[in-house]
Amino acid sequence: MRKFTFILLTLVTIGASAQKTTTTTTTSQKNLYQFTEARMPQVLVEPLVKPIVAEVKVIEEANTYYEKDLSAEEVDALQGKVENIYNYGIFCWTKDAKCDMIVAATYNFFTNPNPVKTDGSDAYKLEIKGFPAKFIKWRDLTPADYDWMRIRHEGANNPVVKPIK
Repeated sequence: MRKFTFILLTLVTIGASAQKTTTTTTTSQKNLYQFTEARMPQVLVEPLVKPIVAEVKVIEEANTYYEKDLSAEEVDALQGKVENIYNYGIFCWTKDAKCDMIVAATYNFFTNPNPVKTDGSDAYKLEIKGFPAKFIKWRDLTPADYDWMRIRHEGANNPVVKPIK
């Protein structure tokens, strides 16, 4: 019995220490960027939210082309990752167009061949084509929506619709 208690106590101690994780990136005076992450055992309140559905309506009068000049500092701040640059471009476009999303977005990111500004704020160029859209007709989810989601999720890989249990 003593051996069992010792093993159980050891496992509990290892489990508790494995949940304590802290990561900190120090800042420098030059860029003033800080990232901090901490995890520790805690009680969380997770409210249940009733699922809702919305339709997407393309804004027909909106421009379907967006162009953004980026400086080398901005690209560095986005860690030079193309995905981050695309997401930033979509964020800026949705903000400017006052829309909720860009449907069927395509991207082109490149070094600007003809920079005009002497401060280098147009060293890179991001071009996005797509359709600005808004969410409309919010409503509660119905069983028909679940069926549609299941068909959509299974798609061509498994076109058989299974009944809800």
